[in-house]
Amino acid sequence: MLIYTYKAYDYKGRLQTGRLFVGSEEEAISFLLKNNLTPIEVKLLPQTLITNFFFRLFFKISFNQKIYLLRSLYLILKSGLSLDKGLQILIRESKGSLKDFLLYLSYNLQKGEPFYKAFASFSDYFSSVEIETIKAGEISGNLVKNLEKLINNLEKEREIRNEIISNSLYPLIVFILIFVVLFILIFFVVPKISLLLTELSSKPPFFTQLLINISSFLNKNLTLFIYSFILIILTLIFIFSLKRTRNFFIKIITKLPLISSIYDALALSQAFFILKSLLGVGISLPNAFILTANSLFHNEFKQCFYNIEKQLKAGKKVGDAFLSQERMPTFVSSILGIAAESGFLEETLSVLENYYMEEFRVKVKNFLNLLQPLLLIFVGIIVGFVAVAVLVPIYQQISTQLQFQGQGGLPGSIR
Repeated sequence: MLIYTYKAYDYKGRLQTGRLFVGSEEEAISFLLKNNLTPIEVKLLPQTLITNFFFRLFFKISFNQKIYLLRSLYLILKSGLSLDKGLQILIRESKGSLKDFLLYLSYNLQKGEPFYKAFASFSDYFSSVEIETIKAGEISGNLVKNLEKLINNLEKEREIRNEIISNSLYPLIVFILIFVVLFILIFFVVPKISLLLTELSSKPPFFTQLLINISSFLNKNLTLFIYSFILIILTLIFIFSLKRTRNFFIKIITKLPLISSIYDALALSQAFFILKSLLGVGISLPNAFILTANSLFHNEFKQCFYNIEKQLKAGKKVGDAFLSQERMPTFVSSILGIAAESGFLEETLSVLENYYMEEFRVKVKNFLNLLQPLLLIFVGIIVGFVAVAVLVPIYQQISTQLQFQGQGGLPGSIR
């Protein structure tokens, strides 16, 4: 897919800029003219490694933008407004990457391409579940209904995301405050009192000397400290931007005792939610399992769903296919097997989704209840260390002076 940058004037004489995903410069100019834009410059974006990197870096469709887009398309179709006119209105009101995608969607529809194909071309931003839901709706003639279900699903996902973020906010704030306090102590407070502490005692206590040495070393190597900190942050960003290394670290973190159960509960809730949604919009059972597996972030459950899909194609029943997966909870496999045979699979998936979501919430709450005192203990250790390092030499000096005064006062009283 070629990418062209353009500058053009709209019908009000305002300069518009953006990117077009078209086959040639002639198509780009023709498309702009059809959309009441007068082009003044159309340039092909060079297909080099650097330009592709920066394009991927800056071309973003956020989760909120995705919900806004699908909700707007739903309202356009629901109201009876023609899709062409509706897209023109959306294009005028949108900016950045979302506007570029809407232009591509409009371009595809003008060429007579299926509606879902534009979304499939941007699979980095739209999941396989979303693409297949739109495709199933378009083929079956239930696009409006499927878009509504997709919006509800995304709203629910946003609610879960916001809950995770809000639950993580308190520990994050505490860690930031700890870092800020340590920074102020080491770089501003300790250097000012270190001279006093060394004067109070020719041989400072161990903790005092340790605090002075740490502060002195970091102050002398401040530039190195800053560069090292930036390098660590950039390294972490790079590691988590690569799928393989990100999955490796996530795998390690999610094996930790308390976090593993939280991770499993969230993954199962997501899996049953996606599977229920796909079956609800008319996706066949084997395809629903494949798409669910593709969308899961939990590698072990992902593999379970791939295995179940293969066994379903081989002729096994849903319950037997689930029971063959050791990683899947036994009671879940039994319940789903009965539900599939009785024709209540979607309803049962909804119950299981809510059950595991509640499990996730309870486990997160318990984890935070445990984490909060641990953080307070950690803060107490730091404060205690600084207090001991500062107060011990002062206490020693006062004790020495009192002892000296006592020794001098005793003979005087005898005389």
